[in-house]
Amino acid sequence: MTTETGTLKFGIASETFTPDRPVFMHGYGARERKSEGVHDELYVKAVLLEANKRLLIVTIDALGSDRSFIDGIKDALLERFGLEHDQVLINFSHTHHSVFFTGLDEDKIDYTEDEALFRRMRETIVRLTERCLADRTEGELHIGRTISDFAVSRRKPDPEQGVVWQPYYEADIDKELLVLKLTDRSGAVRGILYNYGCHTTAMGPQMLLSNDFAGKTSSVLEEAYPGATALFLQGCAGELKPRRSADGDRFRSLSYEEMEQAGAELAHEVMTVLESGSFRKIRCRFRTMLTEPLLYTEQTGAEAYEPWLAHASTFYRTSAKRTIDAIRDGTIRDRLPYCICLWHLDADTRLVAMEGEVSTEYALLVKRLLSPHTTLMLGYTNGVYGYIPTRKMIREGGYEATCNFFFNLRGPWVPEIEDIIIGQIAKAEMSLS
Repeated sequence: MTTETGTLKFGIASETFTPDRPVFMHGYGARERKSEGVHDELYVKAVLLEANKRLLIVTIDALGSDRSFIDGIKDALLERFGLEHDQVLINFSHTHHSVFFTGLDEDKIDYTEDEALFRRMRETIVRLTERCLADRTEGELHIGRTISDFAVSRRKPDPEQGVVWQPYYEADIDKELLVLKLTDRSGAVRGILYNYGCHTTAMGPQMLLSNDFAGKTSSVLEEAYPGATALFLQGCAGELKPRRSADGDRFRSLSYEEMEQAGAELAHEVMTVLESGSFRKIRCRFRTMLTEPLLYTEQTGAEAYEPWLAHASTFYRTSAKRTIDAIRDGTIRDRLPYCICLWHLDADTRLVAMEGEVSTEYALLVKRLLSPHTTLMLGYTNGVYGYIPTRKMIREGGYEATCNFFFNLRGPWVPEIEDIIIGQIAKAEMSLS
């Protein structure tokens, strides 16, 4: 039974899921062998919020997943706990030093070839949800914020090439670091949910399993607040990298020690908010809506990908060949349902969760749209199948706008996807208000 409006109960649980044997990590196409050990443990964490209805947030230290994984997890939660799909958010840290999850859909792009990993994660998330329900306690939810320069854009305008992969320090990006604080009846901090957009790619293609800087950030926070669980809510980070990895007009791969320093720096920014920031109590009255509009690609011909067959990278060559074959045999995808979830946490607070590697430009657009409400923007949520660029990015070109053939998509997105996405969020906001 849910609690009355404004009264909050919550439960928090976490477990490691670090593979106990070498696995193929995902995120860097240059890797051609399995992992060689563990730098830091990988976690799955869950927070259950209960007021007039229940909300469940799950964070996973992984690159992402296909839709069959998400549907399989959410279907299990619906069957076991009655949680509808719009009441559950599954957010990935997008670390490039972990796995990519797939479900049991035979039509999926096969990244891991390991359905046992899906079954294990499904059992783990169900178990964590049971623990959250069993350990519910009364408390309060507060939100605070600051502005952080932790991230920098990797899309630098270039007169000749349109966009180049270089630090663009002057870019207009979402710098908002939002902190949700869960406290029990005694006032003790039990949960820290920090929301910021930045690729977890401080390091290059090293071979040890790791949650990159976010793993260190969470561990520092949990050490500073004994008894608390820290969860990283990955934001809209499609073109953002850690500023610490920017070196003049290039990016470099940080060492493990440097990566940990970056993670500790972000933790101290969160701690500054916790210790001296201004927090507002969220007067919990939850409303939720999930929408899945279709997004369309251009009708690119197979011949457009033939030059990639001579690329030096095996990853590029195999992606191009797979796309060419799929176009010619008619199995290529040229449209996909796109998951957008809008939560009203109270009259003044919104959470928008979007599928895929969402550009920071969407965070700016949506926050302006929903102003003056405080809005948490999550990307990499409920599936990660490619980049979601804005109309401006599609016009400019560059990696994030042109790499759809990596993901078995026919061509770049049509520019109108921005109108579809923003329109659907505006419609959902009107429906819930």
